[in-house]
Amino acid sequence: SAPDADVVFCSSDKTLFRIHTRNLEITSGGFPPADFILSDEYIDLTEDSSTLELMFQFVYPRPQPRLEEVTFEALIRLSEAVEKYQVYPAMQVCNLYMAKTLPNHALDILEYSLRHDYPALINRSAPFVTLATISAAWKSVSPSLLYTWLRYYDCWNSKVRAASLIAPHGHKCPNWLEYQRKIFSALGELTGIKNDESVSAVITVPHFASICCKDDANRWQKDFIEQIRDVPPFTKFM
Repeated sequence: SAPDADVVFCSSDKTLFRIHTRNLEITSGGFPPADFILSDEYIDLTEDSSTLELMFQFVYPRPQPRLEEVTFEALIRLSEAVEKYQVYPAMQVCNLYMAKTLPNHALDILEYSLRHDYPALINRSAPFVTLATISAAWKSVSPSLLYTWLRYYDCWNSKVRAASLIAPHGHKCPNWLEYQRKIFSALGELTGIKNDESVSAVITVPHFASICCKDDANRWQKDFIEQIRDVPPFTKFM
């Protein structure tokens, strides 16, 4: 808060913030113009004081708050607030920090990116939304998101099934069948998380495996990744 500020905002928990309207006009598009603000009144906002404390730092030319130190709950409240009030210096910053939390909170980030039309973040977060996540939250998920995700999920599953069929056959090593069984089991649990790193982590054999097993696992891994790269991004299903 600035003592010489010309507008006062009141948070939902009754903390007052004195802000310069000139800064709001330059850095945001969601607050009323200065001509419509009465200097002897304060404006009630629905956000709590901790969220506004962070947000208003972005309307002044000063070092930005260290968002890597805030909880995800605080980050998403801030992200929604800066979108609501169009605090331009903070919007892309929040978008980037939301992306950094992946693969955690994938469904929350997907919903946020859909609400505010961030296609890159939509496609980045969607692969980490699993069936278990959707099932646990289905009552709060919008029908349109659920329908789109189910189509996306079905496409991914069909690719996984097809890619699983390219597992090497005719391997004579006595340990290969056990390695293969464990890989198939891990691939079944992988559904919904599709990227090169996740596939590489499951289509693998122990470091002490024979060279022939390692070679077949590497070949399977490479072919599998090529197959699943054909899965369209989430936005193609919208």
